[in-house]
Amino acid sequence: MTIIDALKKLYMPLPNGGRFTLPQDFPAFNGHFPDAPVLPAVVQIMMAVHVISEGVGSSRKLKEIKKAKFAAVIKSGDVIDVMVTPKENIFDIIIKNDSTVFSSFQIVTD
Repeated sequence: MTIIDALKKLYMPLPNGGRFTLPQDFPAFNGHFPDAPVLPAVVQIMMAVHVISEGVGSSRKLKEIKKAKFAAVIKSGDVIDVMVTPKENIFDIIIKNDSTVFSSFQIVTD
């Protein structure tokens, strides 16, 4: 199973975003890092693109990432919300839970 396929199964829509509950066996944790698995930044970006595509009802292609800040570690078992604020083809993204902002960035799509 690819990471994208796994993301699709974990995705739960929310108003202005989506929620993901990350199980210990989520493939993105494999090898990153073996003794203390964390969610790679690239997978956080993939999650955001998936939420954007679901929200607009069509696939979007990533063109550029701006203002990226990865402030806290996302671990297996975490429940995270990917919140999206659209501005035409630019989307402000905040990945958070109730107590922590894990990352924030802008995605520019085609």
